[in-house]
Amino acid sequence: MADDEGAAFWEGVYGQPIHTYPRPRSKLKSDNINDDPTETGDLNSMTDEEYVTYVRAKMWEKTHQHILEERRRREEAKSRRKRLDEEGRRLEKGVEDALRRGEERRRKARWKSRWGEYLEGWKCFTEQASGDEGAISVEAIRKRIPWPVFSGMQREVNQAEVERFFKHAPESSGTEYDANLLKLERVRWHPDKIQQKAGPGTLDGETMKAITAVFQIIDQLWSNTRSQ
Repeated sequence: MADDEGAAFWEGVYGQPIHTYPRPRSKLKSDNINDDPTETGDLNSMTDEEYVTYVRAKMWEKTHQHILEERRRREEAKSRRKRLDEEGRRLEKGVEDALRRGEERRRKARWKSRWGEYLEGWKCFTEQASGDEGAISVEAIRKRIPWPVFSGMQREVNQAEVERFFKHAPESSGTEYDANLLKLERVRWHPDKIQQKAGPGTLDGETMKAITAVFQIIDQLWSNTRSQ
């Protein structure tokens, strides 16, 4: 590096004079090329080989400064995008979780309300059916039957809806049935029991058919629960 031809060669490669980089001092016994040679401590003048390496690194940095800056900007932009993406995903997940929790609370509230109506319906049906003869019409008694489906309508009575209804009973977990509740409902929905409460001839064939279907579904659920 000391001769003019060598200097001219590297100046041609990097497009800048090399003598602007004075020979610094290097740490003794240092194997790290990134060590700052101007640090205080045990210092010696660089050897020619160390100086060549040092000058090349400095000249490359100066020549490619715009590349290094652009690379740094790209890395910073990438880090920002990654951070924003992660924040966006966390925010989105938080919103989704909040919506899901809110919907679950509303669903439970709807089922709680519906079961309150169902139990009150049984109370009213029993009271009206046992009232004075002629005070309540046959049609009114039939309409008062509290069908165990979410809508409360006789036309929607089927196995899937009845099972769903009892799965969402206050005593149930939402995934399993409560055996004690099913035992009580099995007695309540026995066709003979309901016919006895309603009075002879008050319930038509279609109504009795629906009542029998409800009883059979509950009876099967109770049997399955007992066997588990």
